[in-house]
Amino acid sequence: MKQKLQILFYVLTVFGVVNMLVSCEKEIKLKTSAPKNAIIVEGHIENGMPPYVLLTKNSPFFGDININDLGAYFISGATITVITDNDSVQLVEYNSAFVQTLPDSVVVAMAAQFGLQIDSAAQFPEISIYTVGLADADFVGQVGKQYNLRIELDGKIITSTTTIPTPVFFDSLWILPHPNPVLADSFYQVYGRLNDPIELGNYYRYFTKADNEPFLISSQSVFDDAFFNGKKFQIFIPKGHPVGTMGSTDFNRAGYWDLNDSICTIKLSMIDKPHYDFWRTLEANRQSNGNPFSSVVYVKSNIQGALGIWGGYGSITGSYVRVP
Repeated sequence: MKQKLQILFYVLTVFGVVNMLVSCEKEIKLKTSAPKNAIIVEGHIENGMPPYVLLTKNSPFFGDININDLGAYFISGATITVITDNDSVQLVEYNSAFVQTLPDSVVVAMAAQFGLQIDSAAQFPEISIYTVGLADADFVGQVGKQYNLRIELDGKIITSTTTIPTPVFFDSLWILPHPNPVLADSFYQVYGRLNDPIELGNYYRYFTKADNEPFLISSQSVFDDAFFNGKKFQIFIPKGHPVGTMGSTDFNRAGYWDLNDSICTIKLSMIDKPHYDFWRTLEANRQSNGNPFSSVVYVKSNIQGALGIWGGYGSITGSYVRVP
């Protein structure tokens, strides 16, 4: 397909059509209105882990974002409650001012749950994170349970519901050399064999970690069992990349693991359908950005009264240790 497009473009150029189009171009001025103020929720709960919630403000698509003042986009002062069965917990807001009162060991351990690598409380960024307090540290996600979220902020009520499905994991993990012999001395592949449960409607999200690095995701971190329900199959597990980047644009390197990666850790999570739809549409939206030929992809949310996601993870983690 790509070759055909290149040939077509060459033919158009030869006959001067492209030049004609350029000469007839007209400057188009887009009239954009400021978006309505909205609250963005990012909250998750995982088996064996406490819940956490981030609240941020939306920003105009063409607006200026000051990366040196990210704290200005986080929302403080909310009352957030997580309810399950006959139990509930009110989350505590942790920000840079609050964590200064806590021991470094506590702050470092807490930050690691959110993928933040710090060495002391003084390094905690100017953001707000809502999670359980020290007195409620035993409130963690449990498989098979439903978790309701309730947020009270400035007289507004925001709600959502999620579940933690029963997790499954790969029967085995193994590695293969890079298919291109020229790159086999630098990169390798990781594969896993998965036995999908017989019930139709299983939804997965996976994370990868190389050695002591944080868990990362790929550009397509979710998949379902629509085409392999109840079957055993093998799957290529691409290495993740930092959020906000698209990873390598070189197809010979994208998703492959570096030969210096000794421990390949995979976390496979089962998620429910609304949780899956959020990440599926969000990742499709990210991939369509900047493509004038792509369709508009609207990100689905399971939040009532705001935007974003409140999602449960049923997770199992395993590793493959590569021996040089």
